[in-house]
Amino acid sequence: MNRPVGVTIIAILYFLGAILCVLGGIGMMVGGGFIATLIGQQGGQGSAAGAGVFAGLGVVMGVFFLILAIIPLVVGLGLWKLKEWGRILAIAVSAISAVLQLFGVVGMLLHFSVGGFAFLVCRLAISVLIVWYLLKPEVKAAFQSARATTAAA
Repeated sequence: MNRPVGVTIIAILYFLGAILCVLGGIGMMVGGGFIATLIGQQGGQGSAAGAGVFAGLGVVMGVFFLILAIIPLVVGLGLWKLKEWGRILAIAVSAISAVLQLFGVVGMLLHFSVGGFAFLVCRLAISVLIVWYLLKPEVKAAFQSARATTAAA
């Protein structure tokens, strides 16, 4: 059985998420070093310590984002290859994302911003749609038939 178009789209979304995490990690590292350089050029008292803090913070956050990029990459590969564990992992990650987005929407009510609210609601809707789609019987059957085809070969 061929991969459903929706699964392909969701896998590509996860691959894009991994790419954004990698770019964010690199940006954190470069940005932390850039801010450290700016602080070091000021030359005031304690500037070396401040520069070191920002450089270290940039590296730590950059490494965190690079490690975080592994999750969407693994989910995307699992979906792309129609692995059942990839479908289950995508459901779990999307459900966790939906819960976090729901908290974000509630928090947005405290400091309301139309753009921020729309963005969070859109992300919440995408997460819920991913969970709904991957739980559909015909999509689940596509993953199970891929497993049966692999076992038969």
